[in-house]
Amino acid sequence: MGDLVRERRNRLGLSQRAAARSCGIPQSMLSRIESGETQPSVATLQRILDGLGAELHLELRSTAAGEPRREKERSRWLNRVVVGELMLDPDRVIAIARGNIERWRDVHAGRPPIQEALDRWSEILDDGVEAIVESLTGSSEEAEDLRQNSPFAGVLSPEQRERALASFRAHGDDGRSSVPAAAEAPRLLP
Repeated sequence: MGDLVRERRNRLGLSQRAAARSCGIPQSMLSRIESGETQPSVATLQRILDGLGAELHLELRSTAAGEPRREKERSRWLNRVVVGELMLDPDRVIAIARGNIERWRDVHAGRPPIQEALDRWSEILDDGVEAIVESLTGSSEEAEDLRQNSPFAGVLSPEQRERALASFRAHGDDGRSSVPAAAEAPRLLP
């Protein structure tokens, strides 16, 4: 949720302080929400959305047996779009990832497994574009584990993300029929 709120605030060109004032919440609370340090209550989330001119749409997810595999495929599908952005502008995408890693190091200072994943991502970024592509789209156990702490949040615009998810719903699983739109995660709409 924090990534979505931050993306919306950035799209509006607002500083955290200005957005917090608009939302009627302390800037420190908005910072903790955006960093993932805390999850807002529904009431707080509604205040934030009102202040940022957005709506929240919640949709139910199926817990069918194939859901974990489908979630992994959905993640790989989205990461392929990130790879497209990486190919077009490697400097921008890598800079976003490095910035996220640095921010998350402080946020997750007391969580060794996340720190280890961030260290590994730093190594992969240093190894270059091909190593990044393999980690974002590969089917190895390490790639799947690393994607749980992917530093590429913010690379895709909300519109790109929504188009990619619509494409996955229509063509995921090699074009077989897919879960209807109601199976998607919460998202912010302008």
